[in-house]
Amino acid sequence: MKSPTLVLHEAQITRIEAHTDYTVYDENPQNASFPYVTMGAVTAKEWCDKLADGMEIYSTIHVWSRYHGRKEAEEMSDAILQALTSSPLNLGSSFLAALDRLDSYNLIIDIDGKTRHGILIFKYLIEEN
Repeated sequence: MKSPTLVLHEAQITRIEAHTDYTVYDENPQNASFPYVTMGAVTAKEWCDKLADGMEIYSTIHVWSRYHGRKEAEEMSDAILQALTSSPLNLGSSFLAALDRLDSYNLIIDIDGKTRHGILIFKYLIEEN
């Protein structure tokens, strides 16, 4: 079985940038202007049934805002949710997303006391074609 994690990662970034006005970074940038989005941890494990081989993947996406209050971070999170779940992601000819949904969402105030940090975890079941 091939790993779909990189293909998924690239498809998520492409979709977020195409459907929102947010800059997406692969890691926390130095001196970036707020607001922005970063790609976070990925956890994957084998998932198979009688008909297909695949992986169960949890993909974390972070939103960062310095807006006073929760409004901007909530709007960012909602835009990302809509972008990633409005239609199946294009995973090329090798993979098919059998399930894509938001698994959990948290909005916290970072330790600096002024940065709102949204944490979205998406669950995917991806079959190999």
